[in-house]
Amino acid sequence: MDSPLKGMPFYIQLYKNAVEIPSKSIQKLSEAAKRNKVYVCVSVTEKENASLYLTQLWFGPNGDLLGKHRKFKATNVEKTIWGDGDGSMAPVFKTEYGNLGGLQCWEHILSLNLAAMGSQNEQIHVASWPSFFPEEGELMGIRACELCSLYYALSNQVYVIMSSMIYTDEMREMLADTEFKQALMANGYGCTEIIAPNAEVIAKVPRDEEGFAIADADLNAIIPGKFCTDPTGHYSTPGFLSLTFDQREHVPVKKIGEQTDHSLSYEQIQAEQ
Repeated sequence: MDSPLKGMPFYIQLYKNAVEIPSKSIQKLSEAAKRNKVYVCVSVTEKENASLYLTQLWFGPNGDLLGKHRKFKATNVEKTIWGDGDGSMAPVFKTEYGNLGGLQCWEHILSLNLAAMGSQNEQIHVASWPSFFPEEGELMGIRACELCSLYYALSNQVYVIMSSMIYTDEMREMLADTEFKQALMANGYGCTEIIAPNAEVIAKVPRDEEGFAIADADLNAIIPGKFCTDPTGHYSTPGFLSLTFDQREHVPVKKIGEQTDHSLSYEQIQAEQ
């Protein structure tokens, strides 16, 4: 629709508003989790050094930042904005409510991602999505994305909390500067559902609305499904099909030792005379 340079002003704005760890934004999220005594999973644009990442942050009911998941691979044109995560940031947290984990957007369509998360005995999964296109024929249509979440629940035998953003009037006014974009964003839907391990939707928020989806998650309901299929357990075929899940951190620049400080203060310089 536009060249990457056309979006540069929006990138600069996103960059300036990205979340750093630690920061006041992290402090506010931490305080909210502690005040309400809940586990919180929230998706943000994270900034580390000079790069941006699509990140799920996880907070515990005591306000601790438990960890984070960075989207493994930015999708399509997302690559011009966000970097990639790795296996060191694909956690599953063991809690009193079950084993909690999550993925973002199109990560749910990659079978290797499902296997990696399933190998950690995930039980409650947060599926974070952007706004969707309503047409069923669209690659990123709302039905296609919903099917990804339904399949994830059925395949890995987990409860899936499918949560998405919505377009606000303020966003449309800022971003839709042509008739084509206005029509595109006018059709954007939000979709929030809670899906049981048998792929039944047990709670939902009306599409394109803000609200709460609330449901009881009986972990015993996972057992019958595991009896039939546990893809990374008894229903796997490790003799000829297997996945190497590298959970080490991968960085482009490996630093060894500490950098020597070659600076001298004015006082140090004068003392050498």
